[in-house]
Amino acid sequence: MTAKSSQIPPLALFQHCYNGIWYPKVVLSSSIEALRLFEVRPDDVWVTSVPKSGTHWMQEIVSLILNEGYPEKVDRTLLSSCAEMISMEQKFPTEIEDVGKVQLDMSPFLDVIDKAPSPRVIITHLRLTCLPCDMLKKAKAIYCLRNPKDVATSWFNFMSVSDMVTFKWEDSFEQFLQGKMHWGPWPAHVKEFLECRDENNLLIVQYEELLRDPMTGVRKIAEHIGRPLSDEVLERVVMNSTLSKMKETYRKLAEAGRESLTRGPGTNSFLNKGKIGQWKTCFTVAQNEIFDEWYQKEMAGTNFNISFE
Repeated sequence: MTAKSSQIPPLALFQHCYNGIWYPKVVLSSSIEALRLFEVRPDDVWVTSVPKSGTHWMQEIVSLILNEGYPEKVDRTLLSSCAEMISMEQKFPTEIEDVGKVQLDMSPFLDVIDKAPSPRVIITHLRLTCLPCDMLKKAKAIYCLRNPKDVATSWFNFMSVSDMVTFKWEDSFEQFLQGKMHWGPWPAHVKEFLECRDENNLLIVQYEELLRDPMTGVRKIAEHIGRPLSDEVLERVVMNSTLSKMKETYRKLAEAGRESLTRGPGTNSFLNKGKIGQWKTCFTVAQNEIFDEWYQKEMAGTNFNISFE
């Protein structure tokens, strides 16, 4: 019997609530608590974002910058998991019948990060108020910002391919507007970083701008983390961080037995179409109007323009 023909349990089986925010079960409350006092190093690079905002693209760009543009030189030890998670490089159940039977290592991935050599590229989806108090004073941080319509659509596409739960677009749309998406409400997450956009150690990178002009975007990222690039290396970083090249890199990683670096538990690939405006494939006219009204209300006063096209 396949998972989809089984009695599908509620999504709550795979998530938990901490301080009013929903997280996947692989996120540890203890790690969220520990992160506020986590020891930050001056050469750390923190890649932060709402899920499905270009996180894996950004971590690849940063890693390539640190390794002269060569994917094969990248140490991917810290790229398998967010700081608040357990290690994702292990076998996860792929069918409902196996939930609870597969023994997972629930030790904090934060312990691995703590012992890792510098420079560390640290990935997290947590809100700024959950991150180390001195992160923006001591280290470099990059916030990946993507238009919320495409975030909502990409999140639905990511979740809907799972054999573990049923996931309807209508429900996903409502959850996004209600702030019940994993890692918390999109507006609150974004506004915390926007309020700090004048901090020298924080760079806010818009997904749409980076996609339209990757040469300018990558150069800016490299300069921000203190690794200015020659024209030759810049071109190599841009080339090897394209969607097609990343899919090739991920294919090689999967063939080497490191599938967890390329997808979430099950069949949820981290790389999708990487395009702007995918929301048009899901949103109805009525939903688009509702979303626009919600966005204007939630983001009033931020004085920050996001491209939806």
